[in-house]
Amino acid sequence: MNIKQGGFCMSFLKQWSLLRVLLLSALLLGSTSLVVAEGVVLSAVDFNALSGDNLQLSFEMTGNVAKPKVFHTDNPARIVLDFDGVKSGLKQKKTVINAGGINSFVAVESGDRLRVVINLLKLVAYDVKQSDHRVIVTLNSSGKMARESHKQLTEKTLTQFASLIPAQAINKIDFRRGDKGEGRVLISLSNPNTVVNTQEKAGKIELSFLNTTLPAAYAKRMDVLDFATPVSMIEAKKVGSKVKMIITPANADYEYSSFQMDGVLTIEVRPITTAAQEEKKRNKFPYIGERLSLNFQDIEIRSVLQILADFTDLNILASDSVTGNLTLRLNDVPWDQALDFVMKSKGLSKRQAGNVILVAPTAEIRKLEEEEIESQKVAKRLEPLKTEYIQINYAKAENFRNILLGNSSISADGCTVSAGTSKSGSGSSGSSGNSSIGSSNNNNNNSGGNNNSNDESYSLLSNRGTAIVDSRTNTLIVKDTAKNLEEISEMIQLLDRQVRQVLIEARIVIAEEGFAQELGVKFGAAYTGGDIGIAGSTGGNDGGVGDIVGPILSNLAASNPYGALGMTLSDGANYILNLEITALQDDNKAEFVSNPKVLTSDRCKATIEQGSEIPYSTVSQNGTNIEFKDAKISLEVTPQITPSGSVIMQLKVKKDTPGAFQNDGQLALSTRSVETSVRIEDGETVVLGGVFEGESRNLISTVPWFSDLPVVGWMFRKTVQSDSKKELLIFITPKVVKDSMRMR
Repeated sequence: MNIKQGGFCMSFLKQWSLLRVLLLSALLLGSTSLVVAEGVVLSAVDFNALSGDNLQLSFEMTGNVAKPKVFHTDNPARIVLDFDGVKSGLKQKKTVINAGGINSFVAVESGDRLRVVINLLKLVAYDVKQSDHRVIVTLNSSGKMARESHKQLTEKTLTQFASLIPAQAINKIDFRRGDKGEGRVLISLSNPNTVVNTQEKAGKIELSFLNTTLPAAYAKRMDVLDFATPVSMIEAKKVGSKVKMIITPANADYEYSSFQMDGVLTIEVRPITTAAQEEKKRNKFPYIGERLSLNFQDIEIRSVLQILADFTDLNILASDSVTGNLTLRLNDVPWDQALDFVMKSKGLSKRQAGNVILVAPTAEIRKLEEEEIESQKVAKRLEPLKTEYIQINYAKAENFRNILLGNSSISADGCTVSAGTSKSGSGSSGSSGNSSIGSSNNNNNNSGGNNNSNDESYSLLSNRGTAIVDSRTNTLIVKDTAKNLEEISEMIQLLDRQVRQVLIEARIVIAEEGFAQELGVKFGAAYTGGDIGIAGSTGGNDGGVGDIVGPILSNLAASNPYGALGMTLSDGANYILNLEITALQDDNKAEFVSNPKVLTSDRCKATIEQGSEIPYSTVSQNGTNIEFKDAKISLEVTPQITPSGSVIMQLKVKKDTPGAFQNDGQLALSTRSVETSVRIEDGETVVLGGVFEGESRNLISTVPWFSDLPVVGWMFRKTVQSDSKKELLIFITPKVVKDSMRMR
């Protein structure tokens, strides 16, 4: 019984185990059939750039896949891949790439097939490979094709744009060196609105002028290396409808800028040193320390300073007053920035000397600095004085003495002259020979109460310093501390420079043109008196026998005629009828040219005059006095040379000439003048102004009624015609005097 029950139990357990195995097998078969039903899926697409300007698209599958069917189209440029039994697992059908000549690709399912369309800018050679669960499409030279297509598109756009603008021209290309060693390329354009494209390529500056012509004289290479500027070569050439200019720098340490004004495009290339580059970076972001990360909760500030000292290998000395805790979390910041923020949060300041940094409260640092300044003043008062003899080359030594004493050099009409007595006190004493020595002492008598803080702040000398001048040798003798003498020498070396000179040429042109024509008639009758025939004259109107006994019938003769024709029209009954025709014609052409020139220094006024004085009388209660008027040609100019090389001038041009006598016997003056301010390029000529006068007259004098008679009416008519023109033009040409080979 028991055995049977045990056998029954064993049989039931076996059956239950078998059932469980069958159920598990069914589940496994169902999962396998589900995977087979789902098939292969396109899971991802990768884009890679290969060497040799080749590009690669990699299609990742979830399983092995056969090589797809591939075909392409030329217009539009496409590559099509058909995958059988593959589904798309991408999030979107269309993916935009816009790189390497590939615009985009599209993955679309159709039944049990997946079609992938690759859209190209231009069809190139390609290759399709299949490796297990990956299909790779390689495009040969696609990157190069994309760059060429972009370049062609840009050139096409620029060409189409250039055809829409009017034709331009480059008139002149010039190169100059600036005061600070910069190179300036000056391009004179016919139109200030010329379209210019400026860019930097491969370490060179390229300029493209659209729809512009270039004179053959400037289509060349210009070597400007001898000017000692950052520019070594300038090349201009004509390329199609545009002009291309390439500026080659001498080295890579340069910066450039361009600006256009009054039809002149200026490209300025400036040298930049390594120190200037570091300074520029420092100004942009002042912290240059190595970066670190700090994350502390309620840590002592002295411990933070210790961590920074260990990180930077600097010696940090913390004052006893530096106490307190702080919480900070700094991630990837420069250590000097972290130190500044830590000190600001606790009201601390630092002072660094070499590799030692003192950290203390701001009040303590300020007190320490004040004490150090006081000690420096004491040391300065005890420092021995030295004497230095400084030769002044181009300026007056008196001017530099005034500057040292805190006075500005006074400018008279643009020319620098001595300012006179210093407000700190001055004196002069004679010396043997032709040498005159002016002296000034900058001492202040504190006990006398004459100490002037303003004088001390402006003066470049110390309280014990003195400066005197030897006018004969133009030498400045300075006695002061060694440090002050060094600063004074640097200042004088900077300011004692040769002043550039300008030659100003004025041309005053007065053109006159006149035409006068006069035609007149004198008509009269004379009585001969019996059988004696006496030729009558139309010149008289009364007299004895044989003269005209009646009035002249018509007297319309020309005044001061150059020619006359007399004739007898009729003779009978003891009377004769006489006619005299007079004529005058003047043709006047004259041109008066005055050409004053003057040479002067930059910002220095110059005047040149030539002429005479004309006497005239004046009547007053004291009687008749003789005074004089100036009839002169004068040119007064103050030039200013700009950094770009042009010249700004304050001009006053005047030309006075004697005129005609007046009714009272006085001589009149004809005055012509212009006063203006103008800016002109070096060597160019400008017309400051002009005055044109024109006068035309047509005068007819007649005898009433008789002049209207037919045939003989002209005998009773006088005709006067005159035409006059006057024109005044003033031309100015400035020329900056060049020092030969000085800049080189």
